[in-house]
Amino acid sequence: MSNSIHTCLWFKQTAHEARDFYQSIFEDFVIQSENSMVCSVRIHGRNFTFLGGVKHASFNPSISFFLIFHSKEELEKKWDALSKEGKTLMELNSYPWSSMYGWCEDKNGISWQLMIHDTLPDKIIPALLFTQHNNGKAEKAIQYYTSLIPHSQVNLLDRYVKGSGDEEGNIQHAQFLLAGLAFIAFESSYMHQFIFNDAISFVITCQNQAEIDFYWDSFIRDGGSPSKCGWLKDPFGVSWQIIPENMGRLMRNSNNSMFMNVFMNMEKIDINALENASKL
Repeated sequence: MSNSIHTCLWFKQTAHEARDFYQSIFEDFVIQSENSMVCSVRIHGRNFTFLGGVKHASFNPSISFFLIFHSKEELEKKWDALSKEGKTLMELNSYPWSSMYGWCEDKNGISWQLMIHDTLPDKIIPALLFTQHNNGKAEKAIQYYTSLIPHSQVNLLDRYVKGSGDEEGNIQHAQFLLAGLAFIAFESSYMHQFIFNDAISFVITCQNQAEIDFYWDSFIRDGGSPSKCGWLKDPFGVSWQIIPENMGRLMRNSNNSMFMNVFMNMEKIDINALENASKL
């Protein structure tokens, strides 16, 4: 298998409004494709899909994005842009883990953790915070993801020790790779009011039906729950989309009512069914 993973952000406003906002902030911003409903972009080497019009879910800090900097001036500039009209979760300051760090929500509700760091591999890294009934499950989730997805590995598992701020043994900070891309995870026993939802999902692109079957069937068999159009929740409640690599070409048939009827009623993606519906 040679899969890629990208991140899908589902906004309340339109995808184009979201695109305009983030394009005004990030210099390394490339529009890869777009239509009236979806924008595919690349920010600092990381692929994102922007969707618009979500009504049932809102962004929250259970999934945030680390932004890694080497200069104070660059960090402060991004902090000012992202925190404007947003909310500060942790003040921009010096902390034991970084000479400068801050956690904020932008005006759309997306959480950003900005820090100066010398060794983290990527400029922008998704971070999963395991809370509520998921507290204590971060290591299990990391081991699950890295065993399921090829070209993955665990790089760091740093635990809380007694008196260090959370339950002894909990994951304070973990770093791992999925399909070669950096991820971060940590967990909290505090009474947070948020948990994973559909507003942020991770998209696995598959080369064929066999790969789609493998990921979909594995997630569901291991305790996940299916949704429509290739979406599912894994055993920990994180949302994933399992799609074919030619999904963009197939979706060009979105004005075809027969195609859309087949697609919208589909749980696991069936490439042959979509190909056949596109010809009707």
